[in-house]
Amino acid sequence: MFGFSQDREQVARFFEDVVGLRRQPKRDDSVWFEPANGATFTVHDREDEPGVPGFVPWFHVDDLAATFDRARARGANVGEIRDGFFFARDPDGRIFGVRQWR
Repeated sequence: MFGFSQDREQVARFFEDVVGLRRQPKRDDSVWFEPANGATFTVHDREDEPGVPGFVPWFHVDDLAATFDRARARGANVGEIRDGFFFARDPDGRIFGVRQWR
């Protein structure tokens, strides 16, 4: 799950101090935490995705191109494929990400 924030460090410290998540090695544009019980959480700067509010759940797939093509063929509301992922909206308008880990 990704969280977008105008104050990445403050939000990251909250999840570190209150929830007890452990940070992964430092990155320039985000704070990644160690996976916990199958869940992964990352805090990004709001500028990375200014139109994406709050939290974004992610689904990992084996074949990103096939998933993207299937979503488009079925009329799903999807963005463009980026570097290994794309965003989509469910029928209620919630944003989620689809990613293929390399």
